[in-house]
Amino acid sequence: MFLLDERELVLAHFVRQTGPTPELQAVRRRELPADTFQDGTLGGPLREPAQFHDVVAELQQAADTATGAQVRAAALVLPDRWLRLTFAELEDVPRSPQHREEALRFKLRKQVPFRVEELRVRGARTANGAGESTRFLIAFGVERVLAQIEDSFRRAGIHIGMVTNASLGAALGIRQMHGAGGAFLLLLAHRDGYSLLAQTEDGPALYRYKTFDPALSPSDASRLAVRELRLTRGFIEERGLFGAGADLPEHVLLLATEADRPAWRERLEDGLGLPARVLDQSTTSGDGPEAGTLELDRALPMLGASLSVRT
Repeated sequence: MFLLDERELVLAHFVRQTGPTPELQAVRRRELPADTFQDGTLGGPLREPAQFHDVVAELQQAADTATGAQVRAAALVLPDRWLRLTFAELEDVPRSPQHREEALRFKLRKQVPFRVEELRVRGARTANGAGESTRFLIAFGVERVLAQIEDSFRRAGIHIGMVTNASLGAALGIRQMHGAGGAFLLLLAHRDGYSLLAQTEDGPALYRYKTFDPALSPSDASRLAVRELRLTRGFIEERGLFGAGADLPEHVLLLATEADRPAWRERLEDGLGLPARVLDQSTTSGDGPEAGTLELDRALPMLGASLSVRT
């Protein structure tokens, strides 16, 4: 299981023992040079692909040593900024995958301010559609960026069987540790904003990705965050996303670095009007030898992604 962002590449090896949650058995990480990726709203391409190839190859060798076997298949978690989410409904779902993707691309053109021709688009059915239409959760990222990353792993002999983002991975991890049922709101705090995922009994129902101007003062950033969260609450209530008689779910969860938790907890409570539960290191991924050595905002998405596919 790998996680990649602008700062580092991380390997986490999970092993299922006797309990329901796999144990974190090994962690290996490599820092990336500050200019590894170019700037881009959805992430930028590699400046020096050969340099990144070397980092992946080095970590692959470390992975083989740590796991005691050759790592030939893995899943990959990317930042929410690089792999965005949205929703679309289709009244008539094409049978062929190619035509279905074309239909989702057409919907996406009306929703996002990006050149859809340059994006990789993948859709998965959800059970939260209205009426006779079928609702899809759409993930999209820059094709060139994703292809470069996958090529580096391929050169190291690793097939990336699934690419997901931190929000979806974390939601899957929460499901694993706290049971399959129940609805919740999950906020992931970023350095420059946040992601908010609404999870119902039937799967993801709403996603918001917000960024703030880095020049904003903490107080101005807080006011902006609270305003956006209030708008999101109004949208949830208007659409009845959590069913009749339920404005918001009982559980509002926060995943953030330790330094950011107090500010974001206050913002969530002011914006949504509900107390937020902070996910901290007491939320573990088992009792293995490496448990606690990886920050929760990295470990939880990786745990969830490792459970979602067989690679």
